[in-house]
Amino acid sequence: MKLLNGDCLIEMDKIKDNSIDLIITSPPYNIDLDYDIYNDYRPWEEYMEWVCDWLYKCYKVLKDDGRICINHYLNFQDRYEKVSRFPLFDIKHYQDIIGFNTHKLVLWEDITRKKYTAWGSWLSASSPYINTPYEGILVSYKNQWKKTNKGVSSISKEDFIEGVGGIWKLGTSSNKKGTKATFPISLPTRCIELFSYEGDTILDPFMGSGTTGVACKKLKRDFIGIELSENYFEIAKGRIGI
Repeated sequence: MKLLNGDCLIEMDKIKDNSIDLIITSPPYNIDLDYDIYNDYRPWEEYMEWVCDWLYKCYKVLKDDGRICINHYLNFQDRYEKVSRFPLFDIKHYQDIIGFNTHKLVLWEDITRKKYTAWGSWLSASSPYINTPYEGILVSYKNQWKKTNKGVSSISKEDFIEGVGGIWKLGTSSNKKGTKATFPISLPTRCIELFSYEGDTILDPFMGSGTTGVACKKLKRDFIGIELSENYFEIAKGRIGI
């Protein structure tokens, strides 16, 4: 287990090239959330240039058979620029340019989240509002999808069947000290068990409060986590037990 407190664009340079088996992360969404010291809104073009910068570094540190799982919104309305955004599609575009190969797009729904309604113009074609209650996980790989070496898997039959089904029903986050966009531990758990072996090295360049690291420790995987905020970094250290 190794935790690094700093900017992932700098800290990833400290990781050996071709050494990571799996990357699981959920970057800042660029929707103006309160991320402690990080400003979560910039013009979309600038945001995507930043995404491209860290994606390139992810590509460098992944093994040839390494995988990457990126959690983000499928679609949201940019309230500043007044346009509809499709983050995972834009991320895929930059991944293609860098050299990643896309495997699949997983949809997941928080089964404990209360639904809300935003109808827009009620019973009218004037301006109906369509809510998209799902997030997505873009699953990609570096050079080859099939793992080079054999290893020990830890996934159950039931979780494997649901995992390969492509639509995941996951619980809510129970981490009260997490960031404003903490994903449930069931999300990295599913990715870790479906896409890696015991003893593999997992990287989260946007570690937040350490949820991926907690899952790695439980599932006997090595973990490297990077977090910009000193506050969240200390929370992650406590949760992971380092």
